[in-house]
Formats: sequence, C-alpha cells, structure tokens
Amino acid sequence: MSSNIAVKRICEFCLNTFIAKTTVTRYCSLKCNSRHAKKKVRDLKIKASDLEVKQTAALIEVKQEPAEFLTVKEASKLLNICTRTIYNIIYSGKIKAVRLSGRKIIIKRTEVDKIFEQSEIPVKIREKPKKPPHPKYCYTMDEAQEKFNFSEKALYSLIKRNNIPKYQSGWYTYVLKSDLERVINQNR
Repeated sequence: MSSNIAVKRICEFCLNTFIAKTTVTRYCSLKCNSRHAKKKVRDLKIKASDLEVKQTAALIEVKQEPAEFLTVKEASKLLNICTRTIYNIIYSGKIKAVRLSGRKIIIKRTEVDKIFEQSEIPVKIREKPKKPPHPKYCYTMDEAQEKFNFSEKALYSLIKRNNIPKYQSGWYTYVLKSDLERVINQNR
C-alpha cells in the first residue's frame, strides 16, 4: 500500500527533518532506526551495571562495620600483618581465641583491642653503625684465630657473648684489638 501524503517529521535519532509518507514514521532511515535500537539496549545494560555497582557498594559499606568476632584472616587485615603472625600471637597467649573446628578460629574484637591497652613493648631502634676504626688497630677474624689459637666457632661465640662490636670492610670482618685482648685477659 502506498501513500500519497507527505508529512514533515523530525528523526528521533539524528534530529534531522525529513519527509515521511506516514504519520507514525519516527526515523529518517533504516540506519537511524537500528542505531537508536542499539543505543536503547546499550543504555539498559549501563543502567543495570550501575544498579549492580550501587548494590555491591551498599553491601561493602554494611560489611565494613566493625564485627564483634573476627576470623584470623580478618584480624590480619585489620592489623595489617600476616596470618602467621596472628597465629603466633594467639599461641603466645596475648590474644584469646576459640577454635570452632579444626580449621576455624574466631577472635573476639575486644581481644584485638586489648593488645593495644597492654603495656607497650619498647621497640629497639638500630643505631647507625659507627665509622669503623683504622684496620691497623683491629684484628681480622683469621688473625684473631691464629693469635689466640681459637676455632672459628669459639671466636664468634666469644665475640657474641661479650657483645664485642664487629666492623665490616669489604671482604673482611674486623674486631678492635683492645676489645678482644681485654675480654681474653679477663677470662684467663
């Protein structure tokens, strides 16, 4: 059926004016019609995706409320330490925990908070090593072994036991002659 009427219309997709042969024509061409249909489908997918993201974000906000009971993994995330450290703290008795099954341990949130209320453990800060003395005032480990007739293990344990400072320079480890002789003379 053909029509002899000519109606001036505006395309709903490209907004150009065109002459339509019916009063219900919405698009100027088949191309605009298919593009508008694809755009509608794309917009629906984007709306569904946005809705899903909003719902997920709402669930995450609900989950971020402080829980009364924590798993070992949650406690490690909360304290920003590894799970092995949490297990070590539990086994040392600093945190009380309940083993629900062979693989499930639950920690009360108040127990985690109690750690920080306990007396703080002083953290020992390593001092910057002093500038090593000149090698003529020192023995290398080999020289000390030969001079005092010690085995390597005996010399290292003597140095460690008496807190004698060691100095590293290149391949060699040095000990002050005065420190080593003082300790050896005390032990004789």
